[in-house]
Amino acid sequence: MKLSTQQIQQLYSFTRQHYVEYFDVQTELVDHLANDIEQICQAQPAISFEQARAISFKKFGVFGFMEVVEARQKVLNKKYWKLVWDIFKNYFKIPQILCAFLIFSAIYLSFLFVTNQTWIYMFLGFGIFIFLLIRLFQLQKLKKQRFKQTHKKWILEDYILNAGNIVSFALIILQIILQISFNLKTHIDSTLFIIAASIFFTCFIMLTYIIAYILPSKVEVFLINQYPEYKLV
Repeated sequence: MKLSTQQIQQLYSFTRQHYVEYFDVQTELVDHLANDIEQICQAQPAISFEQARAISFKKFGVFGFMEVVEARQKVLNKKYWKLVWDIFKNYFKIPQILCAFLIFSAIYLSFLFVTNQTWIYMFLGFGIFIFLLIRLFQLQKLKKQRFKQTHKKWILEDYILNAGNIVSFALIILQIILQISFNLKTHIDSTLFIIAASIFFTCFIMLTYIIAYILPSKVEVFLINQYPEYKLV
């Protein structure tokens, strides 16, 4: 028995009813269900499509499709951070390294010449965090616009337009920075410490820019490379 187009669409609706919101995961599950249902119907010709679907669905266990969704999210989370890392490495090549050096120099000189270094920590910490919040708000608007156009969600797109959930990470970093700054002496003359702090903030600013601007600007390219079916949307 070969499933009809209408039955395939019913399987898509079935996955959505069971809280699978991402089209790429829906497609993966529909392919699996369709093959399994065809085998069940071939072995039991008298069985209906709905009965075969129920039998197939039971094979996913108590949690239904959730384990499949979680497994897919883990895979694409690794994919997302690999994209971030690949772009980040390019900042240590010409000409991007010049930009990184300028950021490092500005932070390093600030630590050298500003009397109360606590203000530098607070300015950088709060500045990065507020920038991320504003950018995340913009990306959420973009995500809604894209969904209105396609009526489909993709896990990788969700990671990219959620800025990889980096706001949560930035909040932790901000707390650490504030603890350091409040427990810090007014001025630290240790060259090694100043260099280390400057490198940390430089890298974090670069990472923030990559996640908040570069990746979202290339979301179409990444989705086409990741999903062959995306070209058909």
